[in-house]
Amino acid sequence: MTAVAPVVDASTAAVDGPAGSLTHHPSRRHAAPMTPTVWLRYLGVLLVAVSAPILLGELGVLNDTRALVLGEAAALAVAALSLNVLMGYAGQVSLGHFALLGVGAFASSRLTAPTASDPVALPFVFGVVAATGAGGLVAFLLGLPALRLRGLYLAVVTIVFNFVMVQSLFQSSWLSSGSGGVELPRPVVGTFEFVRNADYLAVVLALLVVVWLVDANLSASKLGRAFHAIRADETMAASFGIDVTRYKLLAFTISGAMAGLAGALYGHLFTFVNSGTFDLTQSLFLLTLVVIGGLGSRAGVVAAAAMYGALDFGLGEAFGTDAAGWVVFGGAVLLMFTIAQHPTGLAGAWREASERRHQRSVHGAPAEEADGTPATPQMVDLPRPVGLPARDTGPGDGPLLAVRDVTVHFGGLRAVDAVSLDVPPRRIVGLIGPNGAGKTTLFNAISGALRPDAGTVELLGRDLSDAPAHVRAAAGIGRTFQMIGLAKDRSVTENLLLAQHHVASYGAVEALAGLGRAPRVEEALRTRAAEAVAALGFERYADTPVANLSHGQQRIVEIGCALVTAPDLVMLDEPSAGMAPGAVENLAVRLRDMRDELDRTVLLIEHNIPLVLDVCDELYVLANGSLIAHGAPDDVVARAAVIEAYLGGAIS
Repeated sequence: MTAVAPVVDASTAAVDGPAGSLTHHPSRRHAAPMTPTVWLRYLGVLLVAVSAPILLGELGVLNDTRALVLGEAAALAVAALSLNVLMGYAGQVSLGHFALLGVGAFASSRLTAPTASDPVALPFVFGVVAATGAGGLVAFLLGLPALRLRGLYLAVVTIVFNFVMVQSLFQSSWLSSGSGGVELPRPVVGTFEFVRNADYLAVVLALLVVVWLVDANLSASKLGRAFHAIRADETMAASFGIDVTRYKLLAFTISGAMAGLAGALYGHLFTFVNSGTFDLTQSLFLLTLVVIGGLGSRAGVVAAAAMYGALDFGLGEAFGTDAAGWVVFGGAVLLMFTIAQHPTGLAGAWREASERRHQRSVHGAPAEEADGTPATPQMVDLPRPVGLPARDTGPGDGPLLAVRDVTVHFGGLRAVDAVSLDVPPRRIVGLIGPNGAGKTTLFNAISGALRPDAGTVELLGRDLSDAPAHVRAAAGIGRTFQMIGLAKDRSVTENLLLAQHHVASYGAVEALAGLGRAPRVEEALRTRAAEAVAALGFERYADTPVANLSHGQQRIVEIGCALVTAPDLVMLDEPSAGMAPGAVENLAVRLRDMRDELDRTVLLIEHNIPLVLDVCDELYVLANGSLIAHGAPDDVVARAAVIEAYLGGAIS
């Protein structure tokens, strides 16, 4: 059978199925790297943040009470951004985050507040640096349990952390001179002391702008994309070359550093803190700000903190000393309303309103074929990435992939039983078998998603048997999943950027600062992603969240992600699942293109036997975890053992 289908431009194709009811989707711009224009914009905002409070204070518009409320809101905005990095980006639960602010506040006090035993006080900037470092270090240690714990169990650990810090460390004589608390002096520059709250507000706002900038750089870099991938699916993240362990700890560390800074700002604002300042109720309040603002939304959580400041100020003006209770009541009402009406927070409500406005402005019906049927999503071409560093191609002879005696047990079940197979270079090798035969388990053992009980895996002569999944991805293995392995809340372009993680050659510091190699490498990644979008014919959907695409279109995007870094071995797990017949024919053309035009080697799991017979050069058959046949496709599927185990009858 020769499957040749007309190539249809997917940019005019309608989305097939309920999930794709939004054929047109409002543009969802992905974070972009820093440019000179953006830097100048941030500099202008920074100058306004510094000068406005001082000027308004001089004019008498911003009195001490108002400035104190605004300063608290700004410090809480920094704290909310720190929690948002951990929960909104990386998906790691923390219900005791305010204790990290305490770490920062007490660390800054140790350096900046003179005591009888240590009368030498260092400048404010040293306290801020110490608070940031201490918060990052403690959060790193707190993150270690997160490598094994998730969900409720991790939440319990963070609650216990908050309780222990408040009841123990924050009351120690070494750190806080007992339960009486410590003082934190205001900054002094030369002879000028920031005594007025309006003057200190300028400091807090300036550092809020800096934290916002760092957060923006993080979101636009491979760090932010890695965090989002971990939140979506850790196995998928590892398949893109992300070291899940490292990036989880990095998320805790960055979040803790921001929280430590927020604690220093908070403490020096009120000039005094004790253990009770950072109790569990404050951690829950901080969580409330992030939920109301919208998990994952930088602007949303800052807006929520600003709303708290406005609420606190307004109720303070109205009720005086009774305002605290009304603030708690108002916050609780707002939280319940948010969860009931807009679970995605302020940011989600804004996005939903934008989508409704866009839908009202869109006219015309979804695209159709000439006969009036909905168009079928198809790949126009394949990504042909250039500019990537050359890999070591090994000794040059023998199979590209060699699997020897791989065995995987799940308790008493032997899912894969001493399976061996070879995948020659520039060939399409099929792996078929009935449901439960062990095909996907073998795929996971080859790609490193699970560790086999026995056996070896070699790629280009390199033994990868002990290598984790992210190392195998960097070594040249790209794969798709039976259940689509994409970050579905991110756009098509963002997923193609995410898939290039292991070729993004810059470090965490460069990413957070937006300097060094980061801008240049990000430009190359985005160019490659744009070329891949164009090759797939998905320009219309470049900024559309993957979740809004049909199942067939998601499959196409996933294949594009697997190819965008030009891996030596492409492992496709049921790529035709959920595709219409026309799209399957188009897929057959593209699979042959992978082999013949891109010189890729393909290992294919597939239940569509006509597709397998059409594209595969050789075939392996699994049944009950064991290899029962290998050879040319037409010969293999005609064998009695294969018919009995898999096909259930003769082939017509």
